[in-house]
Amino acid sequence: MPTRWIAITAGLALMGNCQADELRFVTEDFPPFTYASATATADRAAGPFVEIVEAVCARMGVDCPVQLLPWRRALALAEMGEVDGIFTVIRSPERERAFHLTRMLVTSRYGVYARSSSRFVFHRPQDLAGRSVAVYGPSGTSFVLGQHLAEVSDVTLILKADNRRLLRMLEAGRFGEQGVAVVNQDVAWHLTDHERLLDIHEAGELQAVSYAIGLSRAAVSEAEFARFNDALEVLIDEGSIATILRHHGLEPAF
Repeated sequence: MPTRWIAITAGLALMGNCQADELRFVTEDFPPFTYASATATADRAAGPFVEIVEAVCARMGVDCPVQLLPWRRALALAEMGEVDGIFTVIRSPERERAFHLTRMLVTSRYGVYARSSSRFVFHRPQDLAGRSVAVYGPSGTSFVLGQHLAEVSDVTLILKADNRRLLRMLEAGRFGEQGVAVVNQDVAWHLTDHERLLDIHEAGELQAVSYAIGLSRAAVSEAEFARFNDALEVLIDEGSIATILRHHGLEPAF
């Protein structure tokens, strides 16, 4: 083989074997899964998913800063490969095109919420006909809700960029007498308690949902994702991930 080709081949082999010494993650304010750190700058994230990423990265021996951003911006940065990873992520065709996904790590549910005075009870999507339905989005929640509403007529869908504001508006009657909201159940429980939203009740459950960590296909190779995923699987087998989730009152998905 000519010397020039040997050099090129060796260079490509070195490139294939090189490993990132930093993986940059973004997430959103999505308590109790992720939220702003109480002991750092406003854009520094905390919560169980941050602890999981930090544990995986510690095992890999890499630094993994996590920045808290509005979801639209976080998602755009991760899709473009401007950052390496994002969470929390549902499994959908759109997300799988953009990200390498870990296994589902935590299980939750989507709930339908109404003002307590309305006495509304939710059993099936058709119960939402003729109502205003508010949801955090664009997001995984709004994606799933849209699937359920595909064959339900006369629904006014209202997207809000913040779950806190959404629930406050629901309690204040801003979505009308027939207004309801669809919110992750763990998020709703956390916010109604911490924000003291006393005039909201859970009218029923829409469906179960699970969340994963996504690594950007535009920034992270298959080999680097496999390295991250292998470290995660070791921690799952050791019981460390379940311990983190249960410490925060969350249900592991495995």
